[in-house]
Amino acid sequence: MPADPALLLLAIESATPRGSVALVRGDGTAAERLLDGGSRMSESFLGAVDGLLRAPDSGGGSVTHVAVSAGPGSFTGLRVGMAAAKGFCFGWGVPLLPVSTLEALAWRFRRDGVTICPIQDARKGELYSATFRFEGDARVRISPDCAIAPGDLADALSEGPILFCGDGVAPFREFLSGRLGDRALFPPVGDELPSASAVGGLALELLRAGVPLPDPATVVPAYARVPEAEFRRALTIPLPLLD
Repeated sequence: MPADPALLLLAIESATPRGSVALVRGDGTAAERLLDGGSRMSESFLGAVDGLLRAPDSGGGSVTHVAVSAGPGSFTGLRVGMAAAKGFCFGWGVPLLPVSTLEALAWRFRRDGVTICPIQDARKGELYSATFRFEGDARVRISPDCAIAPGDLADALSEGPILFCGDGVAPFREFLSGRLGDRALFPPVGDELPSASAVGGLALELLRAGVPLPDPATVVPAYARVPEAEFRRALTIPLPLLD
């Protein structure tokens, strides 16, 4: 689908302590603002969005959709972000597009022949994780969102280079490098975290693909405690052939 300049998505990312909001246009350009961290995040949504809409780089126009990072991630952050997203949807009368936090992370890193493995700190000695592969312009999901122990994740990633991204990189980088050696790749420090502009970019892609839009009242955060066995089983399924 060609770029549609009439589309203007407000995107919200609050799955980690570094929350953000962004405006993403139909041509893919974005303006982004960070939110106050910690307990003040819920108080900063209205001010951040108002400032974003009024900023010179916003480009003007009316928001046509709200996209939200739906998880997995911080339980409190996801609830706050989802509540804010629904409030904007109901207030403006626009549709809601929830997207996977992990898939939005993977969306940022398009590298042919490299498995993209977003990792979010799930506490309790686990990571939220999933795996993806890019074949040309197509993104293929290899495994579902799940919670998994770092050692089990390393064991499941049996071959090829792996690019890790997400807030789990900082605490587990040394461990993953020790287990996987040169196969473990990482973005530059500071570029590995989730972003609202990526949430909006993924939502725009899904919107162009014609995904059904849910009733905002029925959307809930995806806390994703998928059984480890399902994650491992998915990694053994061959990738489909792509034209």
